[in-house]
Amino acid sequence: MTRKPKRRKPRRKRKLVEPTQPNDIPFSKYRIEWCDIISDSGWATDKEFHRMKLAFPVNEGWLFSKDKYHVKVFASYDKDVDTNEITFGDRTMIPLACVKKMVKLK
Repeated sequence: MTRKPKRRKPRRKRKLVEPTQPNDIPFSKYRIEWCDIISDSGWATDKEFHRMKLAFPVNEGWLFSKDKYHVKVFASYDKDVDTNEITFGDRTMIPLACVKKMVKLK
């Protein structure tokens, strides 16, 4: 006795949602790979201490500013439609000495 294979339901196409705000801010989007400190206040053996590694986080967002000391990025914003004033959220400031790679996104 052979069983009939089950019929799969067809996948629904996802509807694209129109953005509520236009993407017309004067900032470019970047992907930043950088090196960060790791610390631990617990007790460890010398073997565990030797295995301790730095963190290599990745941030993606709009580049707010960059100088010879640091990079400032933000991942969210709100633009007032009446005044065109922008407020920034999810802000990160990274020492430039910790930045390993910066790639401009399209």
